[in-house]
Amino acid sequence: MFYKLRFTVVSELTIGILLTDHVLEDLQVKHGDQNDFYNKIFTEADSNIRLKIYDVTEDVYPQDMHECDGYLITGSKLSVYDDVKWIRDLESFICLLNDKKKPLLGVCFGHQLIAKALGGEVKKAKVGWVLGLQEYTFHNHFPWLEKPNKDVKLIHSHQDQVINLPKGATLVASNNSVPNAMYFIGDHIMSIQGHPEFTNEYAYDVVCKRRDLLGEESFQSAEHSLLNEQSNYLEVTNWWIDFFRYQFKSQQ
Repeated sequence: MFYKLRFTVVSELTIGILLTDHVLEDLQVKHGDQNDFYNKIFTEADSNIRLKIYDVTEDVYPQDMHECDGYLITGSKLSVYDDVKWIRDLESFICLLNDKKKPLLGVCFGHQLIAKALGGEVKKAKVGWVLGLQEYTFHNHFPWLEKPNKDVKLIHSHQDQVINLPKGATLVASNNSVPNAMYFIGDHIMSIQGHPEFTNEYAYDVVCKRRDLLGEESFQSAEHSLLNEQSNYLEVTNWWIDFFRYQFKSQQ
């Protein structure tokens, strides 16, 4: 693990997964759905993590925000600026969690929606599709962890990205294609553009399905990356767990 935790590990945690999309049906047979992705990586990293799934696209939310120790917003094929009721409702929930300083983690679409809900700006990237393994350069470190000693790679699959961070956000990592790849707000929000939950095999099957949409140059670049490079998914999943454990301990 690239970060060293600054506190003693505590007991079992319950993390609420705010599900914003589903894997295409023809890919679910081979890969499972999004909830399966998160169950796999959290179980691999720490068997004491319990997940509760809330499909916010179907208006399923916790009855009380304290049902979980923190929340994670997943990726989605939709854009944060799409005029869809469940997206606007989720923005309101983000603002509530932020007001109460409830631990919140964003992934891809979730990363973007947190930024938008709290005053940042999200647009289509000028570079077009960002695909395959992306390596980050670190500019700051998360305040609950020590600085990483090497850069990391994560799978990306997006056209939109955070152009301007919300007020009070601190940039953690970026690269030439993704200027705001990781950020934090206070000590209660952690957000990343990449996908630790994606396997190379799943991401490759997705780009194969989108080959005509992506164009041959983008497809071949993504294909080469996904067939020859590996994600640091487990390291980043451990960062997530460390984030939630820090918040849990702080609230005791």
